[in-house]
Amino acid sequence: MTVPHAVPALYAAMHAVDVAALLATLHPRFRGRVTEGLPFDIGGTADGPQEMLRDVWARAFAHFDALRPEPDEYVPTADGRVLVLGWYTGTARATGEPLRARFAHVIEVRDGLVGALEQITDSARWWSAATA
Repeated sequence: MTVPHAVPALYAAMHAVDVAALLATLHPRFRGRVTEGLPFDIGGTADGPQEMLRDVWARAFAHFDALRPEPDEYVPTADGRVLVLGWYTGTARATGEPLRARFAHVIEVRDGLVGALEQITDSARWWSAATA
């Protein structure tokens, strides 16, 4: 099984902080589910690319410098999704404390684009960096 191009393209766009490229990887009916309990009211469900950009990614980037999801492994699953394992890294703007939090993303690709992303991360590490 291979990893669809849209999956590594999503992470490349995040690393480049390229909003146009990021949105170009997302399906128009994209749905994101983000770990509840993250600081700055980041967690929850986002319906659509613009909502994910505004309510999740923009908030996270506003509070953390050099924030990056660093994938370690891409694992295609039998049902066509991709499990991505890695680390979030960055620095909390308010405290100057580093963030290093493990993540698992389960990504569904539809029509060659990222149609859904479920994120699981260590919320305690986010809080620790944000409030140290």
